[in-house]
Amino acid sequence: MTTTRSYAGEAAPRSLADELRGWPDDRLARLLQARPDLAAPVPPDLGVLTARAGVRLSVLRALENVDAFTLALLDGLVLSETTTAAAELSALVGGQDVRAGLERLRDLALVWGDDDALHVVGAVREVLGSHPAGLGRPVAACLARHSDRQVQPVAEAVGVDGIGGLVALFADRVRLGALLQRAGAEEQKVLAALAAGPPLGQVRDALRTGPVDSPVRWLLAHGLLVAVDNSTVELPREVGLLVRGAAALGDVSPTEPPLDLTTPKGVDAAAAHNGADVVAKTEALLEQWSAEPPTVLRAGGVGVRELKRVAQLLDTSELVAGLLIEVAGAAGLVDQSGDFDPLWLPTTAYDAWLGLPTELRWAALARAWVGLPRLPRLIGERGERDKAVAALSLDLDWPAAVNERRRVLDLLLETQAGAAPTPESVTALLHWRAPRRGGRLRGSLPQWFLEEAETLGLTGRGGLSTQARALLTGTDRDAARVLGALLPEPLDHVLVQPDLTVVAPGPLERDLAREIALVADVESTGGATVFRVSEGSVRRALDAGRAASDLHELFRKRSRTPVPQSLTYLVDDVARRHGRLRVGTAASYLRCDDEALLSEVLAAKRAHQLRLRRLAPTVATSASPVGEVLEVLRGLGYAPAAESADGALLLATPEPRRMTFRPRPPRHAEVLLGEEQARLAVTALRAGDVAARAARRTPVTPASRTSTADTLAFLQDAAREQRQVWIGYVDAQGRATSRVVEPRSVEGGFVAAYDYLRGEDRTFAVHRITGVAPVAEEDDAS
Repeated sequence: MTTTRSYAGEAAPRSLADELRGWPDDRLARLLQARPDLAAPVPPDLGVLTARAGVRLSVLRALENVDAFTLALLDGLVLSETTTAAAELSALVGGQDVRAGLERLRDLALVWGDDDALHVVGAVREVLGSHPAGLGRPVAACLARHSDRQVQPVAEAVGVDGIGGLVALFADRVRLGALLQRAGAEEQKVLAALAAGPPLGQVRDALRTGPVDSPVRWLLAHGLLVAVDNSTVELPREVGLLVRGAAALGDVSPTEPPLDLTTPKGVDAAAAHNGADVVAKTEALLEQWSAEPPTVLRAGGVGVRELKRVAQLLDTSELVAGLLIEVAGAAGLVDQSGDFDPLWLPTTAYDAWLGLPTELRWAALARAWVGLPRLPRLIGERGERDKAVAALSLDLDWPAAVNERRRVLDLLLETQAGAAPTPESVTALLHWRAPRRGGRLRGSLPQWFLEEAETLGLTGRGGLSTQARALLTGTDRDAARVLGALLPEPLDHVLVQPDLTVVAPGPLERDLAREIALVADVESTGGATVFRVSEGSVRRALDAGRAASDLHELFRKRSRTPVPQSLTYLVDDVARRHGRLRVGTAASYLRCDDEALLSEVLAAKRAHQLRLRRLAPTVATSASPVGEVLEVLRGLGYAPAAESADGALLLATPEPRRMTFRPRPPRHAEVLLGEEQARLAVTALRAGDVAARAARRTPVTPASRTSTADTLAFLQDAAREQRQVWIGYVDAQGRATSRVVEPRSVEGGFVAAYDYLRGEDRTFAVHRITGVAPVAEEDDAS
């Protein structure tokens, strides 16, 4: 069924500008909201708006938001070289209703005119190219560069005369159908393959005339294929349409494909677990970078070696490690220092983030990911310089990611709570809704974003969680309230095992987590975190200022299981040996109250690299720095401790390094126009259009200067009645302009008025006004 739109009682529009002038204000406002680039800045009149709507780049942007069926209709309109009737268009899609699609194209100012004479904006043909809907050019265009001598054998083979006869034959579907019936089965297969698109094929010696020894040669000899050059053949559009039959524009449907949904159990619980895990991993990452910040690569970003180290630290893949680094950067928790050799350091915002409860920390990370104008999934891929793309590098910038990610999330919001769509159906639906979005990555982006959402805890088992719905439709605190009810209470205890492992059966209180992380190393993560106590980890705690009694008390109070003797012996043994050797700065020196122990160190072969020299029974010096001496001696199995110049024990806990937090403005790939902004823009457009048309006519009041008294009286009446008027005005630079204003007051030789062209209040000098006219009369005159 087709629409029967007509212009009964009024002249049909002669151009897109004429059609736009007949639109109501609310429809014009919707156009500006759908195509916000048309209003940046607000055009002075509808003529300029029409010109902008026909710019190639603007058309490209508009087509990004057009669905597959509507795009197919546009292809169908472009197939005609002049105008197309809606009935013809409906026939191209198998008789389906095209009214909604046509109105969508009209609302976007891509198509205009009556249903019996639909016109396409010129730039649309340029954007869609010479093969719309995967069909070739008309036969006349295909033969345009062929000579009469080249065409005549083909014309004789089909029983017509010259190029004109061929064109007439191809325009007659009955005669063309009869010609197709003469083709054999192999020839029909070639036609079907090219008709499905693209319509071009490769063949050797395509321009050669000679024996018909193959299906392609038969088709060339009968004009059903046309040689473009000596290696390329093209299927004419008329043939392609006939081969396709009723569905000439392909298998298109006006209804979107359905989502394949499952209903897994525990969506919110799984998402909450992932969210808490992401918070813990992000904290571990930034604590590590606080102590040992990585350097910034010369080209920017984090090196591959550091990324591997982070993945190992967090017991995760490099893809997830890169994602967490990017999200931390987007949340403002990490930034590069301003040093000559810059480092990646946590910011002061990280300290504030640490002070928040887990649920609010998750909301901050999730919000940062939703607005991230980058593609973390490209980390490790080969970039333009054939080098691996680094995390936090400029190569990951892709402003459109914000809108593409939001499209995926908005689609998940449309599903019922607890439902999980399959990634394949999500990709198919998003592609139907906007086939031209996403560029070369359009097939991969939905899958990437779904995987990232699962990792970050916005989805669980494929379904959008309740906390994510609260985040996307409300505030961070709304999401935190939902997530907080799902998270278990932090535990105040651990389980110490006889094999020197410490099991945290759930999230630990912050102070306990820090103490356990100091005295033990993470061995595995998951529902429960397993730590392992070793000689090195105990020494690390002692270096940080903990005494053996502190560690015994920690395990005694916090363990729900008996503390094994092996752990007690390990702590006491390391503490007994800890600090017996003291290393200070000479370049460095070695001090030990046990002369025998010092003699043992000096005799060790592996200590020769330190070039130790004994100055006294209990003191030796080295040319190596303190850090190297400590590292070598610890590698030999000793437990040295560093001391200050006054002999005090130096703690190994470094001062946390921080970067000043530098808030960054949000980045948007698309400029959005609000309803009020669109309404004001339309008001300015209407006024500007009236002014522009009035300037091309003789105004009611002559354009030559009128008497000042008449001008003042006219403007004072307009101010009292609060009506718009047209004025001719010469500015201080001598430029003559025409504009529509609404006078507010007239006094002292000046007019205070609202200028609709500029959208602001202005003051005009009366002696510079060259003419005045009422807007209403000008509008009626048009």
